Amino acid sequence: KKSDAYESEPCDQDNHEICVTRQYKDFQWLYHHLSTGNDIGGIIMPPIPDKLGSSSLEARKIMAGLRKRTSIGEVEATAIDCKKLEIFLNKIACHPYLAQDNHVDYFLTEQETPERFSFKKRIIGNVVRSITDLRHHKYKDREPVFQQHRYVINNACTHWKNANQSFSQLIQSQRKLAVAVLILASNVVHTGAEVAGNIDTEWKLIQSFGEYLNFSKQAIDTACDSNEIDLGVILDYYADYYEEAKEMLYRRTIRMIDYDSAIRTYEKAKPKYQESVSREYYVAYWKAEAKRTGTKNAYEQTTETAKNELKRFNSARVRDLRDALLKFGEFQLAAARNCSTVISDVLVSLKNCC
Repeated sequence: KKSDAYESEPCDQDNHEICVTRQYKDFQWLYHHLSTGNDIGGIIMPPIPDKLGSSSLEARKIMAGLRKRTSIGEVEATAIDCKKLEIFLNKIACHPYLAQDNHVDYFLTEQETPERFSFKKRIIGNVVRSITDLRHHKYKDREPVFQQHRYVINNACTHWKNANQSFSQLIQSQRKLAVAVLILASNVVHTGAEVAGNIDTEWKLIQSFGEYLNFSKQAIDTACDSNEIDLGVILDYYADYYEEAKEMLYRRTIRMIDYDSAIRTYEKAKPKYQESVSREYYVAYWKAEAKRTGTKNAYEQTTETAKNELKRFNSARVRDLRDALLKFGEFQLAAARNCSTVISDVLVSLKNCC
């Protein structure tokens, strides 16, 4: 949509529907306040989808094979992007911690437009990643289970990106096939009109075959649209979601490193001989102890939150992918039945013409 306007219809406490209109910058406003106004150390932030029609971003995705907006209509592209924003809002609204933020209630219920500002996605995340990549790459985790999480999620990021790219390439190939079928149908009809001339029987045969080809083209287009919305959106969204899970582990690792550093500082600051130490020595010791306690609390709280987040994340991932695959499979079966029916009708028509 040119205005990038989206409508949301949540319910208030009395179960009355509320209709609010939001622009993409309003979603950025919500993401910004949630990610900067809360302690998200152990939280996997639901990723905000890319802006609809972002030229530079779209160009990169087209080159990478992750988006084929040039081969689909703007209506279908808008439906896909709106679906991603719907997933983003559902993840926020169902989150046990983020949903309690006042900005979420404001976003969903207030008619007044939130204050808009210039926002660049992933600036904070990219800075965090560039710093922590150097610090944590070979840093051994205190808990073996999180060491395993690092390995699994790092590999999963690559696999989900590859799956998303492969699925996008599959959809693009199918859309090219639909165009080729349409061209074939047109050529068959035009060629048949010249060859058949006034022969009614031959012309009916050609017409029947041309109608079948047109149906095949429409069926392929419909399947591509459905598959992108049902399965493609999930693959694309979780490719970004896994990056957020990776960044959460980075943030936890930073706090673990800070805690380990505070322990070493504390051990060095311990008075060895109480009768020979000065007041300044005790001040340094008390500061080191306070820092050790603070970093310990931050690390333990982040670790506990991260454990719960990873359980929720894995459960939601399995559920969402299962539902998407079920829809994908059910549509394929329905499409195959419809195609079989049309082919049977065409065969009957061809036999009758002969």
